[in-house]
Amino acid sequence: MSAVRDDGGAPAWRVALAGALIALHVGVGTARRWPLPSFAAGGLGCLMLVAAPDIAAATAVIDTTNYSPILLPSSLCFFPLLYAVSAHAEAPWPDIALGVGLVGCVLAVARLWGFSGTPINEWAWWLLLSTTAAGGTLAAWALGRYRATRVAWSVQLAERVAADERRRIAREMHDVVAHSVAVMVSHAEAGRLVVPNSPERAPEILTTIAEVGREALTEMRGLLGVLRDEGTATDPQPGLSDLPALVERLRAAGVPTELTVTEGARVSPAVGLTVYRVVQEALTNVARHAGPGATARIQIDSGSSELLVTVTNTGAAPTDARPGRGLTGMRERVEAIGGTLQAGPVDGGWRVDAKVSP
Repeated sequence: MSAVRDDGGAPAWRVALAGALIALHVGVGTARRWPLPSFAAGGLGCLMLVAAPDIAAATAVIDTTNYSPILLPSSLCFFPLLYAVSAHAEAPWPDIALGVGLVGCVLAVARLWGFSGTPINEWAWWLLLSTTAAGGTLAAWALGRYRATRVAWSVQLAERVAADERRRIAREMHDVVAHSVAVMVSHAEAGRLVVPNSPERAPEILTTIAEVGREALTEMRGLLGVLRDEGTATDPQPGLSDLPALVERLRAAGVPTELTVTEGARVSPAVGLTVYRVVQEALTNVARHAGPGATARIQIDSGSSELLVTVTNTGAAPTDARPGRGLTGMRERVEAIGGTLQAGPVDGGWRVDAKVSP
């Protein structure tokens, strides 16, 4: 024994095996946080376990012909390490790890070829080893990739939901703020022209501006309450029954407006809200863009299998008109409930047509 120690190599294989065992078992605990370093350390540990008989033979410590794979259970730690890389590492490391694992399977099967310890056929033993090693490696890799795919899909779904929610909030805020501000601006402009000649109308105009502002504030508070999702009851959303008040508001701003509603099939709350927002946005555009002397006409027909909404106005369309948040929001709302929307200039004015199922 002293002769062996004199050459300085006797303890080497024991130290190597101890390091391999430590790397394998510690790596399992750190694989989630540091998948690549843990896999690299665990892979080297498995290589040391496979090469242990050769190291021992080189140091003349043990007889490799009687070597028993007693440390084989520790090599099973390689599978969770491979899973961690496949699940948490970025490409191309999962595929590289799979290749390393399959090469390790070949080396392990070659090393364990003569250690069946049972009277079974050697080819049966080889088949059992190969199937177990390759199957475990492929299963660990496949499970890791499956988890990575599920996580990526969940992230994409969350991003899509967040994007849809941002669009919904943008639509709601635009519908509430744009319409109310447009009406208030119209009243303010009218007041600037009317008050010098008719001072007695100033209180009426200012009262209307204040009422529109309060209504906008109430709607915004209701919207914020929904976004907070505090589980408290919210005010009813506007629908077809609220259209007369919407029309009266535009009339008060100096735009003659006609509303015709043909009663028919019962309209769901979602459809009613969509129709209200479409009409609201169309009237907002009338208040903002139509010139002096403009008129508006609204037709709602729910007597057929489809609910038809038509909003037309006279007065020249704005020369700088271009697709914006309002038109996009209207189309998104209508398409969200399976309807269609068209909008464009007609006969010196503007027309909006929407079709939805009641």
